Amino acid sequence: MTHTDAVAYEDMPDSEYFALPSLDQSQLKQFLHSPYDWAWNRLHPHHETTDAMRFGTAFHAYLLGTGTVVALPEGETFRSKKNQQWRDEQLEQGNIVVSADELAMCRRMRENLEASSNLSITQGEETGTPGRDFIRMIEEGAREQAFEWTDRTSGLRLKGKADLIPQGVDYLVDVKTCQSVDPVPFAKACLNHGYHIQSEFYRMGVSQFDPQLFGRNRRRASGMEFWCFEKTDAARWQPYVIESDSPAAELARKSIRQGLNTLSVMVADAQDAGYGEGYDAAAAMILNEDHPTTTKPVEFTDWMLREAMSIGF
Repeated sequence: MTHTDAVAYEDMPDSEYFALPSLDQSQLKQFLHSPYDWAWNRLHPHHETTDAMRFGTAFHAYLLGTGTVVALPEGETFRSKKNQQWRDEQLEQGNIVVSADELAMCRRMRENLEASSNLSITQGEETGTPGRDFIRMIEEGAREQAFEWTDRTSGLRLKGKADLIPQGVDYLVDVKTCQSVDPVPFAKACLNHGYHIQSEFYRMGVSQFDPQLFGRNRRRASGMEFWCFEKTDAARWQPYVIESDSPAAELARKSIRQGLNTLSVMVADAQDAGYGEGYDAAAAMILNEDHPTTTKPVEFTDWMLREAMSIGF
């Protein structure tokens, strides 16, 4: 059964998802890195969009079929009023406008995924084992699925938006665009960007729901697959997985629990101190108390001094 306070939202736009006051995995990672940065951004929300983020959003929509991605014909620009008007009309309709080169890369990435599906199905027929039809997984799964739940240990309200919850398998899927799909660069990216925390956070969220809601076999996912697509001319792709019993997943669970428990105490302290209730109150308390009144001496360790001496300072 689904926990009574867990809610799954159907076709929720990003704007409505971001407006939910609950805490998502990105905010939790920011809190773990710096409570002060988290507090500032919590009270001054802004969603900066880089070129990499913009292309990632476009490719997600193109691959998952959750939005319409369009571009001018190759060689044309937005210098003419006609093309500017076309762009404005597309944006008004909610479509995603990219360059002709970016749309071509989206196509190559999806074509490579389709090729892997066809190869896997053919190999499965030859060996008598089921192949992996990645395209069918997308078409039949829950895409861009938003949900909320309450963490029973800390009492905090949390939220997530999974790229893909496939039917009939035990894992979740997140789509990534990256500079390289080779193992070492992607492993570094996982730790640098906290993909292991994302994996465990979403496993927590999806486990709050009856597996039948998403056509799943079990309540708690076995892990999260990351379908990594390389932003190169060849547009290579490679699926990776962080299993729930891996050291990275164990590290993530400890970090998540530490962060949620600490934040829960801050929320309670903020209420006791008269700041109000919820995350915003905790953020206000953190910022209000982060004003130094004394000067601290610079503390040099022995190895710092030895390093300075070795380079002649």
